Amino acid sequence: MLVSHRKKFIATKGKKTAGTSVESFFERYCMPEGEWVPQHRCPEHVSESGIIGFRGRNAKASTWRNHMSAREIRDLLGQDIWDEYYKFTVIRNPFDKMVSFFHWLEKRKEIWSLKRKGRALFTRVTTIGNPFDRISGKTQVDRFRSWIRLGAMMNDRDTYRIDGKECLDFYIRFEDLPGGIRQICDHLSIPFQLDDLPKFKTGIRKDQRSIRDYYDDETERLMRERFEWELRAFDYDMPEA
Repeated sequence: MLVSHRKKFIATKGKKTAGTSVESFFERYCMPEGEWVPQHRCPEHVSESGIIGFRGRNAKASTWRNHMSAREIRDLLGQDIWDEYYKFTVIRNPFDKMVSFFHWLEKRKEIWSLKRKGRALFTRVTTIGNPFDRISGKTQVDRFRSWIRLGAMMNDRDTYRIDGKECLDFYIRFEDLPGGIRQICDHLSIPFQLDDLPKFKTGIRKDQRSIRDYYDDETERLMRERFEWELRAFDYDMPEA
């Protein structure tokens, strides 16, 4: 999450939406001029210029951190600043977002600790707990569908809703990051250069099959039920390809 007192904006961060890259683009305006350097992991930074939330492991130990809810940010800043500043985030089609999340989880398995592996084994044996630890299937598509059937969910609505109501001023669509960032830059009188947009966490998903190919009738129905609000509020649907 970001707060810029220099440019008077607040950026909340959802999950699997290129949020780190977008944060890195705007966080130079949350620090004194000349101090910013691009970096994937980032310590908590608080100054007269603004705030940059901690990005990295054990984020919950920091007051300002990755993926904070809009309510937490508002309550820490105060209602006056929250109301005055321009607030935005990045959204993504849930059908695409869940495929991206699945591949990220699959990649994380490669660096699981013994403790994490043990927890996954316990979950599989008891059939209670994290759906990802209980999935089955020989192919990635089979494993993905199994994950969805077992209850997979990624809910980051609290980054753009308070008390069930949308609370931000603008939503960058993941499908058009440059266009959305340009609109924010125009609103905030910030120069826009596409080359200034870093690309973090790319290349995790190697499989280039279409998003539609990951779903069958049952898993598409389950997704429509779980993400009914997002699909309706942001006018998303199953991608054509």
